[in-house]
Amino acid sequence: MTKLTEGQKVGAKLKRLLKERRLTQEEFADKFGTTSRTVRRWIKDFPNLDTLEQLADFFGISVKDFFDE
Repeated sequence: MTKLTEGQKVGAKLKRLLKERRLTQEEFADKFGTTSRTVRRWIKDFPNLDTLEQLADFFGISVKDFFDE
């Protein structure tokens, strides 16, 4: 298995968190106050640090948890 880049780790963690909480990208976007297009971009690419901190707060995890495999 190839080592994931930091952005891929964040995207994979975000996908897992959504799945664990049984939220679609659209439902999460509504709750988080953004668009599903933005959520898809965060999953594909690395969100900025402010957004990452807000995501961590929303899910009740630390920013560091996004980088753990």
